[in-house]
Order: sequence, then structure tokens, then C-alpha cells
Amino acid sequence: MTEEQFRKDALDYHSMEPHGKITVVPTKPHSTQHELSLAYSPGVAYPCLEIEKDPSKAMDYTAKGNLVAVISNGTAVLGLGNIGPLAGKPVMEGKGLLFKAFADINVFDIEVDTEDIDEFVETVKRIAPTFGGINLEDIKAPECFEIEKRLVKELDIPVMHDDQHGTAIISGAALLNGLEVTGKKIGQIKVVISGAGASALSCAEHYIRLGVKKNNLLICDSNGIITAKRKEGGDLNKYKSKYARDVPDGNISDALVGADVFLGLSKGGIVSGQMISKMAVNPLIFALANPTPEIMPEEVAAVREDAIMATGRSDYPNQINNVLGFPYIFRGALDVQADEITEGMKMAATMALAKLAKEPVPDDVMAAYGGTQLQFGPDYLIPKPFDARVLIWEASAVAEAAVKEGVVSSEVSKSFDLETYRHELESRLGLTRSIMRGVIEKARRYRQRIVFTEGDHPTMLKAAEQCIREGICFPILLGRSHEIAAAKEALGLDFVCDEIDPREDPRRKAAYANALQEKRGRKGMTYPDAKRVLKSRPWFGSMMVELGDADGIIGGISRDYPDFLRPCLATIGTSSDAHRVVGTYMMTIKGRLMFIGDATINIYPDARTLAEIAVQTAKVARRFGVEPKVALLSFSNFGSSGQFRSERIEDSLELARELDPTLVIDGPMQADTALIPEIQEQYPFMSLGGPANVLICPNLASANISYKLLQRLGDAEMTGPILEGMAKPVHVLQREDGVRDVVHMAAICALDAQRQNRQKL
Repeated sequence: MTEEQFRKDALDYHSMEPHGKITVVPTKPHSTQHELSLAYSPGVAYPCLEIEKDPSKAMDYTAKGNLVAVISNGTAVLGLGNIGPLAGKPVMEGKGLLFKAFADINVFDIEVDTEDIDEFVETVKRIAPTFGGINLEDIKAPECFEIEKRLVKELDIPVMHDDQHGTAIISGAALLNGLEVTGKKIGQIKVVISGAGASALSCAEHYIRLGVKKNNLLICDSNGIITAKRKEGGDLNKYKSKYARDVPDGNISDALVGADVFLGLSKGGIVSGQMISKMAVNPLIFALANPTPEIMPEEVAAVREDAIMATGRSDYPNQINNVLGFPYIFRGALDVQADEITEGMKMAATMALAKLAKEPVPDDVMAAYGGTQLQFGPDYLIPKPFDARVLIWEASAVAEAAVKEGVVSSEVSKSFDLETYRHELESRLGLTRSIMRGVIEKARRYRQRIVFTEGDHPTMLKAAEQCIREGICFPILLGRSHEIAAAKEALGLDFVCDEIDPREDPRRKAAYANALQEKRGRKGMTYPDAKRVLKSRPWFGSMMVELGDADGIIGGISRDYPDFLRPCLATIGTSSDAHRVVGTYMMTIKGRLMFIGDATINIYPDARTLAEIAVQTAKVARRFGVEPKVALLSFSNFGSSGQFRSERIEDSLELARELDPTLVIDGPMQADTALIPEIQEQYPFMSLGGPANVLICPNLASANISYKLLQRLGDAEMTGPILEGMAKPVHVLQREDGVRDVVHMAAICALDAQRQNRQKL
């Protein structure tokens, strides 16, 4: 893409309706006279009076606790320099977008028209009561140091100048991991920093806290190495003087000789390949000038095969981007109502990022980066910005550090529980994650043996590793051992669990073949037939479950679901109280948890089958803590279309009530009638008593179309299909399932196994 085209795209992006990048959206209902009276006069007086009596109540009655001010005077904008507060506003709005998108924090951007330190500080102090935190942005050095120092001291809410600390926190994580990859000790390395602005000096300070020796650190500004001689000559301000070294004067080329680490926070193109060639073995090169780094990765690769490179750009590996820092640091600080952001909280953020980079990378993250295989190493030192786990890891580490350092109230300190808080953070990533966290916690209590039929599939292997790491279940991988080993090596996975090759396992020709022939003999299966089909992983795995060598089975990620399900039906079969197997999807949409059936198994169910689908789907809902309200969906309300009455659905309603007299169920009805209370008021005989949470479609086609439309157009999160009606736990995966989906289905399968084991007792 040309520069001119990119410029046009950027201007079009910002000018499309509505203009800008952020807006204000009401969070409370306001469509009736009563609601308006609560939102404003006279109802608003009551929270005002409560806050007057106890200022801390502002956290309960207003948005203050989740509101950050992004404040700038536009004197050091994005490498554009001093362009003024109004010209800097698009950047501040962009910062607001990132706060909301990555950490669910609301933002007002504030542009202050002054370069005077006292005026700026006084302005911020006067508006501070509005906010839960202050993010200072794009303020030039050295004024930014004084402004941040004074505001931190004079305000009782978190204040951070992101330009100073963001790069330090994130590049610090990359530094630690880069040194681990190269095998170097942090106390022995020589570090050279190009640039002496706010970010560079903060990085120097943070690196020293990490363990870099001050005497091993050189900083270069536009006049060369910061030396003791320059300090004596009065060439340095007090902030630069702190890092003056007693070494000969020189430039960046001189400084880089024998250096282990180069950190660039200056200007593009000022470092040459020849300079890099003189660095120590296995150098770390963090060239972070944007948009053009101090030296391009291609130039480094031409002279140093042993170098590890990072930039601030998304089109190269190891992007050091401040979005990995500020949203999550403020998230953690706000959630524990910290008085400030301490050095310990910043260090906790660095350590959390460094540790997370060593965890297996989820499929959705790799998909966001073109399917590139990502694992800890020279090209993957820190997590990617789109890794949702950063919220959980970093914010929780920051919050925990705040509690330990005593910058929170005694009430918060007493009530803070790290695991509970991590679960709260996970719920911010979506209702599905929150619900599944509860399922996973229950699965952990009594770990079950779950067969993974495609044991050599990359997604299954990564899911198995996560299940082991989180204690969800004991995976049993089916496949050839050498293929499983090769796949694990390619993925960088190192874990141990049961691995079984059905072709070689002695049970195939003995116990399993005998049992299968006995079960299927009157269906025409001979003993040789049994031995042959048991070479198939779904057949072998389902026999493991049937004969008690495993507690449940999941599969189908690399095959059509009938090819997985048919062997399970032939060996395990349906439960004694089930007329049919039913496939249910759990969906979370707009903060609501709902269930839809049957979208996978029964093509055109008769009245009895439709009734069973309703009852079985309701059972699934109850297992997730939902008291079901079941709506039988159709094209008309209660047979209002005389020409095409829904007699099959009407009959199924009575049958469902016979099967489960306690079930709240009604129909046939249109989908909006099932969901909208105002429409339901037109039918006073309805028994739902509010919006339905279990939707039963009249046939497989309508159910399948509905869930896919909801998923793709309504941004619904789908979990399933969850099979109900099997004699033992069996769950089908979909071809497009990612690691998280497989882990969730394994947890559901394990929980089903626990339930069935309890019933046997």
C-alpha cells in the first residue's frame, strides 16, 4: 500500500459517521417517564446526598470507578512533535478506543491548552474528582517528569504518564525473555539506549530495577554519549545527568561496540549494519522509532544471523506496543481502587507479560496474525496485543501488587482474593468464559479420563496440554505415537499423558473385538468385522468408554460429525430414559445465556421427538444453572394461521408437559413473541412469565440456520453441540473449533462423567 493510499484510508476512517473514534452510550434504561425521573430529577438527588455523606459512594453510584482521563497538551505527539492540543486530539481519542477495546475502561479525552507546568497541574487537579485514574499522554520532556511527579503526590487516584512507563514495562518483558533465549545474565550485559526523552530515561530506570548494572548502561542523545565530561560542562539537565558515565565522549557507533542490547527510542535510520556488526554475540536489538525504526530488520539480518530483533511495528515479529501495558495496568489499579501506580505494580506488569509469552498461544491469536505459528523463542518474546489473556494475567498481577504494597483501602485489602479477581476479569472477555470457568472449576474436583480421538491434531494436542496444565481432565490421545511426538515437537509442546495407537493396542483383537461383536452381532457384525472397524479411532475410543477404560470421549475436529457419532451410537448407545439423542448449543448474546436445539441431529422431528428435544435441552440448561423457560418456535403464534396450523408443534407441547410436568414451556410462537415481554402481554394465557431462554426450532434446518445467523450477524458466542441422551458422555467437535472450544467441550464432557458416576452410586 502506498503512503498516499494509507493517508486516504486513515482520513476516511476518522471522518466516517459518526466522526472521531469514541462516543458516550447510556448504561441505564431511559425510555419511560419513570426511568427518566430516576436518571435525573428528582431521583438523582438521592445518590448525590449519599455521596455528600460518604465520598467513597461515588464508586457505587457513578461511573468514576471505571473512568480514566487521557490528558495531553499536545507537545510531544506520536513523533509528530509539538503540534498542539487540538491537533493531538485524534491520538487521545485513539487511546480512549484502546482502553475500551482491550480493558473495558471508559475514557474522556482532555486536551489542555497550556505548556506551563503549574497551569497544567492545576487544571488536572481541578477535574480529577471526575475520574478514577489519569493517563498523561504526549507531553514533552523534561516537563512531563515534573508534571507526573507532582500529580502522583497530590492526587489520591492512579496517575501514569504512559510515554514514560509503557515502553519500559513492555520492553522490559522482552528484555528478560530475550536474555533467557540467548542464555545471558542481566547483571553482566552492556545496554545502549539511543534517545534521552521521557520513554528512554524511564526504560533506563526500569532496566536497572530489573537487574542491569548502571555502569553497564550507556545513553546517547543527539549530541552523543551522555558522559561525565558533558555533565561537568553543564550540557545535561538533571534527568539526563543521572545517567552520565565516566567514559570518553563518542557517538552511537562508539557506544555499540561490544554491546549486548540496543534500545532505540530516537529517530529512524540512524543505526547502520556496520554498527550492528560490532555488537556482542547474540545481540538484542529493540529499534522502536516509529514508523521507521533506527534500523530495519532486513538490514540487521544482512549482517547478523544471531541477532534477535524487535520493533514497534505490527508487520514484524516482537512488536513492542504500549497497548500491552496501559489498559491492563489501569484495569488492575481501578479494580482495587489503588491510590497510585507504584514501581512494584509496573514491575508486576513486566513479569506477567514475560511469563505469559512462555504459555502456548491460542488459535484465535495466531489466526489474527495470518495463521503464523507462534511459540516462545527469538521471534516471539512477548504476547501479541490481540491475546485476550493479557487482561487476566497483567491486570491481576497489577492488582495483587497494589494490595501487597498497601496502596488500597483496608477493606479492599481484606476482601481481595486473586483467583476470584481473575475470574471476574475473565467474565469481561465474555459471558461464555465466565460460565465455562465455573464448569472448569467443577471438572477439576474429580478429574476424569477423556478420550481425544484425533490425538495427533495440533488443536487437540494444544487443548490436551491446557487440560493437563489446568487440571481439567486426564486426556487420552489416540493416534500413532511417532506422529503424536512429531506434532508435539513442531508445536513446542512438552507434556505427558496416555497415548494409544488402536492398531497396536492388544485390546483391539481381544476384549474390545469380542465385546463389539457380541453387541453388534445381530446387526451383522462378525468378529473379523469388529477387529477391522476397531482400527478406527472413533470405534476404539467409544469402546474404551463403553467398557470403562475411559470416562468420556470427544472428537470430530477433522471429520464429518456423523462419522464420529455413528460409532458412538453403535457402541455406547442412548440412555435408557432417552427417546433420541439431542444436540444443543449454548449461546451467550448481549449478556444473555440461552440454549437452542436441535441444530445437529434430528432432521425433521415428529411430535414425540420434538417434545424430547425440548425436555433434553431444558436438562442441559439446568446443568448450567439456568431455570429453563422453553419456547416452541414456529411461523405463527399459537396456530393463528388457520391455513397452516402447527399441529405437530401443538402436539409436542402436550407431550413435553407429560414427560416433565415441572417444565415451563409454551408454543407454538414466533421468535419475537418468545423474547419480547411487551408482545407476550398480548397473550395473557402464556406460561413463560418473561423472555424464553430455551428456544426449540421446528426442524434441523431452521435451528442450524438460526444459530449460524446469530453467531455471524449477532456476535453470539456458541458452545456445542452439547449432546444429551447418550448412555455415557460423548461430545462432538466442529471442524472450525479452536483450542478454547476443545478445552470447553472436554470440561463439559468431564462434568457429564462426574454426574453419571454419582448416579451410579
